[in-house]
Amino acid sequence: MTQKRNTWQKQAVTERLAQSDGFVSAQELFMQLTAGGKKLGLTTVYRALTDLVEQGQADTLVLGDGEMRYRICTPEHHHHLICGECGKAVEFDLPGFESQAQQIAKANGFTAVSHELELIGICSDCAN
Repeated sequence: MTQKRNTWQKQAVTERLAQSDGFVSAQELFMQLTAGGKKLGLTTVYRALTDLVEQGQADTLVLGDGEMRYRICTPEHHHHLICGECGKAVEFDLPGFESQAQQIAKANGFTAVSHELELIGICSDCAN
């Protein structure tokens, strides 16, 4: 993977994404950035988000409406608890799950197994 250059636009997208509580769409980021006085296009926001995902610096999520959402993410393997209403996300770990997943895969003749675990619910803010 080649390192893409870090433009001011990509830096602005990264900083704004890091300030978000959860997963946000490219359109939401674009509106937040332009409302804050940044002069960049929606295509530039998408390009920056794609770069962040390719470099492992952001996660993606598609909820029921089919729109891709993004979130700055830690590089360590983890899982998400996500609000299906507002996109708020909490990272969590399940001790022992990784070894259980590998055992299940091996017992069924699978190799090179990977997984993503996302629990979708309604956060307390949205439930009120």
